[in-house]
Amino acid sequence: MNDINEVVIAESPRDVILFATRNEKIISYPALDRLYSRNNWANISNNVELLKLVEAMTLEGLIEHADGGYRKGPNWKEPAFITKKKHPTK
Repeated sequence: MNDINEVVIAESPRDVILFATRNEKIISYPALDRLYSRNNWANISNNVELLKLVEAMTLEGLIEHADGGYRKGPNWKEPAFITKKKHPTK
C-alpha cells in the first residue's frame, strides 16, 4: 500500500476513516487526529471539524465505538478509491 500519508492527502477525510476501519481494524480518535495534524490538516480544517465528522459517521452507522476507538459500523461501505484501486495494495 502506498504510504498512509499519501492517502490522507489525496482522499476525503470520510474515505480515510472508512479505509482506516476496514477489515474490523480499530482506530482511536487520537490516531486520526495525529494523521491529520502530521499532514497539515489536509482536506479538513482542524480537529473540531474532524471530531464532528467522526460523530456524524457514527450516527450514520458507518463507524461505531469499540474498544476505545472506532471500527466498521453496520452501514460501512468501501471507499471509492479502494474499489477503483487508486492506491495499490501490497
